[in-house]
Amino acid sequence: MDEKVKQKAEIACFFKRYDEAEQIFRDIDRKDLALDLRMRLGDWAKVIHLIEQGAGSDAMLTRAYKNLGDFSAERQKWSKACKYYKLASDFESLANAYYKLEDFASLESLINFLPQASPTLEILGEKFQSMGLCQAAVNAFIKFGDIKRAIDCCVLLNQWHLAVELAEQNNFVQIEQLLARMAAHLMERNQKIEAIELYRKANKNTESARLLAEIA
Repeated sequence: MDEKVKQKAEIACFFKRYDEAEQIFRDIDRKDLALDLRMRLGDWAKVIHLIEQGAGSDAMLTRAYKNLGDFSAERQKWSKACKYYKLASDFESLANAYYKLEDFASLESLINFLPQASPTLEILGEKFQSMGLCQAAVNAFIKFGDIKRAIDCCVLLNQWHLAVELAEQNNFVQIEQLLARMAAHLMERNQKIEAIELYRKANKNTESARLLAEIA
């Protein structure tokens, strides 16, 4: 290096006197070099401090928050991870952190912040489905743009009325098949009147008439 000041700073770094090296760069008003030093060291808290003092860019700040989130997550400090992932707008990692904390209310609120068709919405839908939270899963799948997944989720979780409602609202092409499956489900529970109405909606008039005759 041809600059004495930089030589001095690098020698301080070699002997792990990082604060001294940073101060050398500050003394010559080179916060950019101090920032580069902290980034090379992976000292993301100091990186954020320097950026807040006018060094670096928004992209660097986002990267620092993301790295601090990862650092916290690796140590299973999920509350801290949530804080940093939120600041970094890393919604996929934030969703995983909320899931680890079992903070399902915050997890559900993420649906409103994500743009249409975001891949994170599909991940959220799968997480809610695995927890048996049907309405939240449906909201996520619908915003993701996958009506079939939303209906399949309702069927899997035995939310038949919601499944039929979604199918009717979205002109689902397999609605008759879905109605017939729900009617069969109701018959297993001996709910014949409800099954008759569903068979009628599914254009299965023979089955509907047969049940009416049995009741008569």
